[in-house]
Amino acid sequence: MRHTHSGGGLFPHPENREEFTNLLLQVVDDYYQWHARCAGAAAPALLDPTHDTVADHTAGPGDMDAVAGLLRELSGRLAHRATPFPSPLYLAHMTPDIPVAASLAHLCAMLYNPNNVTPETAPVTTELEHEVSADLCRLIGYRPGTGWAHLSSGGTSANLEAMWIARNLRSVPQAAATHPAAADLVSGRSPSVLANLPVPQVLDLVEALSARGLLPEVGRLAAEQRRRANTSGTLLLARSAHYTWDRCADLLGLAPDDVEKVELTPAHRVDVRALGGRVRDLLANGQPILAVVAMCGSSGEGAVDDLDAILRLRADCERRFGASFYVHVDAAFGGYCRSLWLRPDGTMAPFEDRPLGGSGARMKPEVHAAFRALPGADSVTVDPHKSGHSPYPGGGVVFRDRRAVSLVARESMYFGQGDGSRVPFGPHTLEGGRPGAAAAAVWAAHRQIGLHSEGYGRLLGGCVATAQRLHQRFSTARRTGPLGSSRDADSEVTSCFAPDLNILNLSVGPQDGACRRVPGGAFGRRALDSILAEAAGAPLTSLYVSGNTLTGRPLPGGEEQVLRLCTMKGLGPMAQDVVERHLRAAVSRVVAKAGADRAAARPVSVPAARPEERK
Repeated sequence: MRHTHSGGGLFPHPENREEFTNLLLQVVDDYYQWHARCAGAAAPALLDPTHDTVADHTAGPGDMDAVAGLLRELSGRLAHRATPFPSPLYLAHMTPDIPVAASLAHLCAMLYNPNNVTPETAPVTTELEHEVSADLCRLIGYRPGTGWAHLSSGGTSANLEAMWIARNLRSVPQAAATHPAAADLVSGRSPSVLANLPVPQVLDLVEALSARGLLPEVGRLAAEQRRRANTSGTLLLARSAHYTWDRCADLLGLAPDDVEKVELTPAHRVDVRALGGRVRDLLANGQPILAVVAMCGSSGEGAVDDLDAILRLRADCERRFGASFYVHVDAAFGGYCRSLWLRPDGTMAPFEDRPLGGSGARMKPEVHAAFRALPGADSVTVDPHKSGHSPYPGGGVVFRDRRAVSLVARESMYFGQGDGSRVPFGPHTLEGGRPGAAAAAVWAAHRQIGLHSEGYGRLLGGCVATAQRLHQRFSTARRTGPLGSSRDADSEVTSCFAPDLNILNLSVGPQDGACRRVPGGAFGRRALDSILAEAAGAPLTSLYVSGNTLTGRPLPGGEEQVLRLCTMKGLGPMAQDVVERHLRAAVSRVVAKAGADRAAARPVSVPAARPEERK
């Protein structure tokens, strides 16, 4: 579906308020008609309140007054105190404005309370999630016929599930080698190769075990070996990885030494040369590698790791050692940006050194190369409730080969899973209860906007272009303030590096750069406190930003604290002027106060008394 983003039809806007209300009323009317049919069609006698088999707990008319009071209180509190993320000055967190189609679809499905754990409880929304699964496969570049995706509560559960599957995959070959009826399937391979067998070969082995009916037995044997020997392997990822990865490692029972965080380049991407050295050492020694995780839009910096180089590293290791490793990409934030280059037919356009479409975004060639390489990863986390502009909860995980999920399958004893023509969600996902309303919302957002360069590509391109233009305003090469005024003589706000996507990091402090010598980056923390204090007093007219500990930029007392701007909307020049003025004013206040505090702390010099005064 192609969308041109004309008018106010995409997001809540004054001119679509009446139509939004009418559609909402239609949704409610349809729901009440459905409810009445369900209650009365099968056995009208049961609606008779005199029937002695009915325990009628229906709310009386007066109870609706209490309902109205509760709703008025809730709506009032939200309308007056909710975070104003639709504001053009809200640049703090990854909270987008929600398209009207997604909001209405979410409200509509929520009334029916579907649970996508099984089609028996959610025949409509499980079908929608299968369509979303195919959408996400095409977005990443996987074939929907062999890949598979599903929605989750967020990136944490998606990443954990991917590592759960990666761990189980890694342990299958060695377990098969010790099973009398399966050992022939891995004969001729040394233990060091079995410890890091290439993922496609492991999946072929899984399929062969399943054909022999041995997969459950080998799976149990693999679990016993993992518990006994604790040989899950080493997890390698960038130092800038989200804190959720520490949770994943803990939940999987990894020892602290099993998680290695690799240094970053000046562009805040993982250092592939350092990563390669460590990977080759592990493979040469026959040590298992659980996975290598690449970031595609790190949470703090929006950095995109060189996935193309990581995949070349894997191919080189397979040639040299006959061994390999699982590659997972944490694209919870950045995954939808692949649509910047997607044509309506799903193919990816080549890199061109010019602004993309009508968005004005000028992307880096290495970022394009990373998105082009995404189909080579084994799994990808991508969250519709971030750059997909969908309501919470709407995380997601996508697998290149659906055979991998068989290693975590658990059949239910009390409900079915459809006709067997598709991978069912309930037995193959980490989470149990799964809100069908989330699937309906993502489905609607995809169809209203479109997963291509004229849809999400243009929408997200505007966000990236805004970050790039703000970077130019705060570049060290820029010596004038907004609208040509002279730069503030007392303070400096400097963009730390050109953004890969739509997150900007700003270093703050005195103009001479003394903030780099302040332990822990105190000016950054103080500036953030000042901005948030102003926002608390005037929430609808103030600037909102967040902070970040800039991994890889150490100061004498610790790593630098910077201001982090997440541009989830496109801003025009006037709005950018306001953002710049707010930031420079906040930093000036902090620097001026620091100067006043230093002056007040200086000892007062008392002149020595003259000889005649000593008498």
